[in-house]
Amino acid sequence: MFFLVLSAMIISIIVGTALLIGGKMLFGIMAFVIAGILFLFILVYYGKRKHRKKKFDCTPDCDCGPDLDCECGPDCD
Repeated sequence: MFFLVLSAMIISIIVGTALLIGGKMLFGIMAFVIAGILFLFILVYYGKRKHRKKKFDCTPDCDCGPDLDCECGPDCD
């Protein structure tokens, strides 16, 4: 999803630049506005998801060898 939105933003910037160079001011500005909206979407959506989900380290702390039978449980409280 991230790369799809990023690709659409880059295509919109390229199309907007080409339209502005070609003299189509209205459509060029609209393409840049769409690119700006997609950029803000990327910043807001993926910025929030990064801070919302916490990762816990639930790996067992066990120094027993492969032949020893020790009770190792997750290290989460």
